[in-house]
Amino acid sequence: MTNEYGFPPSLLEAPLEQRLLYFKNPNVAIMHQKLKIAFNKVFRTIHEPAGASIILVIGPSGVGKSTLLSLLEKKILLESIQQMSADPGWVPIVRVEALAPGKGTFRWKNFYKTILLAVDEPGIEQKIDYESDGISRNHQGRLMIGLKATEDSLRFSMEKALIHRHPYTLAVDEFQHIGKMAGAELLQAHMDCVKSAVNLTKVPWTGFGTYQLLNFLELSPQLSRRTKIIHFPRYSLDCDKDINEFLRVLEHLQLKMPLVQTPPLRQKYWEFCYERSIGNIGTLIGWLTDAYDLCISENATTLTFEHLQETAKSARECEQMASEAIQGEEKLIDNKYINKNLRAILGFDNSQTKMHKHDGLNSDDNQQVNNYKSRQKRKPFQRNPKRDKVGIRESEKS
Repeated sequence: MTNEYGFPPSLLEAPLEQRLLYFKNPNVAIMHQKLKIAFNKVFRTIHEPAGASIILVIGPSGVGKSTLLSLLEKKILLESIQQMSADPGWVPIVRVEALAPGKGTFRWKNFYKTILLAVDEPGIEQKIDYESDGISRNHQGRLMIGLKATEDSLRFSMEKALIHRHPYTLAVDEFQHIGKMAGAELLQAHMDCVKSAVNLTKVPWTGFGTYQLLNFLELSPQLSRRTKIIHFPRYSLDCDKDINEFLRVLEHLQLKMPLVQTPPLRQKYWEFCYERSIGNIGTLIGWLTDAYDLCISENATTLTFEHLQETAKSARECEQMASEAIQGEEKLIDNKYINKNLRAILGFDNSQTKMHKHDGLNSDDNQQVNNYKSRQKRKPFQRNPKRDKVGIRESEKS
């Protein structure tokens, strides 16, 4: 049973660890609007790639891409239970993370090993004969990868395993790490490895990463033609719908905190919460988890502004995050909409196109383009001076 604040009253008497675990429960994701839109787009594309061999889910750091991937994995596995029972050797989705190299550039040998171990776990009784040096099985049938395994043998075994399991997709979190510390020539080689693996296995890759992924496509036009981009953006101050949804999420989070008095995050502190999360829900939840931990460790009856300040990212960090996000957003918009150069190359008559400057764009698209242009003249977090005050009216307070 829960009270009007949205949590079991017994939690107020529970140990600190139990209260904190309830608030940050990773199994209960907040299905906010942008997460829902991105989820539906990625889910449909994985099932119907329509010629795309690589799907890139792109958004700023902290927007919630890993949460999105977890929800997708859970959904795909849940809907595939019956087919997996009928065919124990089939795996609907393989999920891995591209680890950032400690030094130098991305290590494909380690990545192939990660994929092999991930793809071999389900239905272990359906053994795959890899026939590669340094790769064997123990007496329990578990895959064993020795130190003598070469990169070529690991790649061959990885490709064979993906062909055998034939998942809907190979989902790679932190995909931008593949190009970390790589020059143009090496980055092109990395992308050729991805393209070759997709061609041989016929298994599309779904990469989740930051706006750095756009650099991959610029260096590989051939790869770009076979890539589907799905944008997972943050919430923007330029859109009233975004602000309202951000406020709704804040209210949900403040009601979920097991505290004697509900903190007024939405009513009093929403601008500060937006400023130090730059509109990223993932960043916001991580920050509020730290703030709540500090609050209950002090036996406070509610979460105060001082708790928020103590645990918030610095203004300098947020400024860098905001600048990177805005640059990525503008770059993605430039790649998405028809511009003057393209129309000139295609031979459109300028006199006939002046009246159709934004043909193919609806009113929301035009507003988005105009917002990006106007935002270039403002510093990060500088609000629109014409916007009405947002919050809860006095008549709505209880």
